[in-house]
Amino acid sequence: MYIETLKSLNLVDFLRDHYGLEFDRHGRGYMCRSPFGTDRNPSFFVRVVEGRWLFKDFSSGFGGSIIDFVQRMERLADLPAILKRIEQLSGSIFSEGRQSPCRGPVREQGQGGRDYDVDGLYSRFQGQDPEPCRRYLVDRGIDPELVEELINCGEVVHNHYHGCSYCCFAIRDREGTLKCLDNHEIGGRRKFVLGPKSIFTRDWGSLQDGPTVFIAEGVIDYLSIKTLEKSALPGLALLGNQLLFEADLLAGCHHIISVLDEDRGGSSALFDLMEQYPDKEITAYDLQGHKDPNELLQALHKEPRRLTAADKLTLYEQFQQAENKSELARQWGIDRSHMYQIVRDCKQLLLSSLSDRGPGRRPADQPETVKDAWQQIQQLQEENKRLAIERDTLHCREELLGIRLKWAEIEAAEARNEPVDEHTGPKRKVQIKKKKKKKRLRR
Repeated sequence: MYIETLKSLNLVDFLRDHYGLEFDRHGRGYMCRSPFGTDRNPSFFVRVVEGRWLFKDFSSGFGGSIIDFVQRMERLADLPAILKRIEQLSGSIFSEGRQSPCRGPVREQGQGGRDYDVDGLYSRFQGQDPEPCRRYLVDRGIDPELVEELINCGEVVHNHYHGCSYCCFAIRDREGTLKCLDNHEIGGRRKFVLGPKSIFTRDWGSLQDGPTVFIAEGVIDYLSIKTLEKSALPGLALLGNQLLFEADLLAGCHHIISVLDEDRGGSSALFDLMEQYPDKEITAYDLQGHKDPNELLQALHKEPRRLTAADKLTLYEQFQQAENKSELARQWGIDRSHMYQIVRDCKQLLLSSLSDRGPGRRPADQPETVKDAWQQIQQLQEENKRLAIERDTLHCREELLGIRLKWAEIEAAEARNEPVDEHTGPKRKVQIKKKKKKKRLRR
């Protein structure tokens, strides 16, 4: 947090007072000649990005925050020495409390100052038509039901300022106190916060108790995750890339999912998150190559989900029983028109398949369903088992009768005093048939 405070230090005043740089206003930032070399035209630029002062020197390609500048100019190797040097130089600026040279223009654009009457502004914004905000959020892929809920409960209001429309999010704390107003330009890229920044969440009751929590940078990213996951997974939005909350807010969770942007600011916030919670499992959300959750959501929203043949069959079966067709399409992550097209294709294929079949009657013993087939198989297995037992029984009876017959023959031979062999039974005399002599008839 101390490093973040230094990064929010007015870099223009700092460089002007301690390094003699002379700046000219350039758009929303400032420019001067490069302090790292000689250039004909000003190539050193400074501007505020989400509350942090950053510089970029296009002549050398070097850029970063106040820490990077002092490190390069003073040729310091370690971070403690850099921080100590900044502390020595910036003490006078903190004590004087002078205004930033960009304060005037920033306020003219309606951006955040701590002296804004956010409650009064919010009351004024509530009287404006929220329809532009509704279209803006739906066009960005946010779940329409979630958008309606945000508008109905007053978490989204319309800020019409100097001919521009802004989708304004009311940021409240756990007690419901309005802390700030986060504005996103409708049809543009400008964003600003009225009032001191605070985290945004609709899950105050489950942040401490939930085993898994996600952390996003902006409110749009937070709502995108809610739309993508279609679940009650609790989370929060930082309104930037600084951890503006107490560490014990997530004391009860075990797993933190980072959905921070895949850029320098998001990486810095991820490292801060790891330092603040070294005992928790921290993983990154799979953005599938996109820079933030909303870009991923819009990509999925534009390209219909590709379903396999098995998926289409399952969807067709669920369609026949579903009462709410819109909810079914939302669960599958596809448009209703795409879902109805899949259903029509399935019906057409079914009719075509039935039409191609020839006339005839199904055999009586042929099963109609897989369940009937399994029952028939079980019956055949039982019948085969019964026949095998019956075959073995008959074989045993045959063997037993043979033994009884042999014993009967032995007993009969012994009764006649005939010789008996222990293995083969009674010995029978070989009867030699005598040839009968034919009597010759005498004539």
